[in-house]
Amino acid sequence: MAGAVMPFPGTRIIPQGWAEHHRPVAAGGMTATCVVERVTEGPAPFPPVEGWTPRELVWAGQCRVQELKREQSGDAAGQPTETRQYLIQLPYLEANPLPKLYVGERGDLITSGGVEYILKQRMTGSLLWAHDFIAWENQTQQNP
Repeated sequence: MAGAVMPFPGTRIIPQGWAEHHRPVAAGGMTATCVVERVTEGPAPFPPVEGWTPRELVWAGQCRVQELKREQSGDAAGQPTETRQYLIQLPYLEANPLPKLYVGERGDLITSGGVEYILKQRMTGSLLWAHDFIAWENQTQQNP
């Protein structure tokens, strides 16, 4: 709306530093521990067999993992498949900075609570309180 005036001249709806100020709040709610690894050679993980593909530790620290209730089932090459999607939040803090993570077909692997997830998408926006990612757990060839 052209010519709109703030209720109090010189004020802002959202003050400078708002996101940075609240990042410790988001980090305080992260009660899980995550380890981020990168596959350094070989095919994309589906998931890789333990010890089969060399991996490099990228980051470790507190995180939050939440299932998004977006299950997908299908049939690939005559084999039933199932994937589940998760929101994975990693802290946005100077004490344990997050390096650039890879997402997509060769996305980095996150392990939390004995479950391995593949990073598929980075969620972005303004006023970020945490690093948000969408990750998949492929349960196609999981052993009970």
